[in-house]
Amino acid sequence: MGTVTIAATYGSGGSVIGPAVAKRLGLPFVGRAIPASLAEEIHEPLVAVLADDADNTSAVGRLLDRALSYSGLFVGVPITPEELGVVPDVAQVELAIRRLADAGGAVVLGRAAVFMLKDRPDVLHVRLDGDVEARRRAAMAHLGLDYENAARKQHRTDHARRAYVGHFYPRAGALEDPRHYHLVLDSTAISLDTCIEIIARAAQDLFAKSGATPTPANSGSG
Repeated sequence: MGTVTIAATYGSGGSVIGPAVAKRLGLPFVGRAIPASLAEEIHEPLVAVLADDADNTSAVGRLLDRALSYSGLFVGVPITPEELGVVPDVAQVELAIRRLADAGGAVVLGRAAVFMLKDRPDVLHVRLDGDVEARRRAAMAHLGLDYENAARKQHRTDHARRAYVGHFYPRAGALEDPRHYHLVLDSTAISLDTCIEIIARAAQDLFAKSGATPTPANSGSG
């Protein structure tokens, strides 16, 4: 098979599309490192650290490392306690995800996986996005939030994820740059079911062309 990386902004349906694509392709699913709940928790200290005029690289790193150590960073990643060591480390996650890719592939949501696996021909890179107001409305509809809460969560979650990428992959370039991706989908304008279908079919096509062994996608959206 092969691997699919999905970068998704808040409200763009990544948590629905990612697992469904994995099911369609028969691949394991690895969830994101910074869910919305964690983004809310670390927002104020993260803003304070980033606003400091001093060199804050170490402070940002300590904050993210501490937050991620409690966030289930390794949930969905097959890594043994011996490999994990005492302190969770993004390099360990990167090693585990590379092993997954070598062993047959996975669908990875977030985690800056587009940068981890950028040079592999058997990896499809996807970005899900949309107009910020449309993403807020989608969160309101899917999560039962009012506008104020949806807007707050969108701002804080997008901010935290950008900080994660900027800290751990500072030379990779902007996460929003479409040149990083094979597909960029506005999942607020295109239905989630259609996005799942497009990504699954694109993945099969890329896997076949790269020499990976494709698995027929299941019917339905999962």
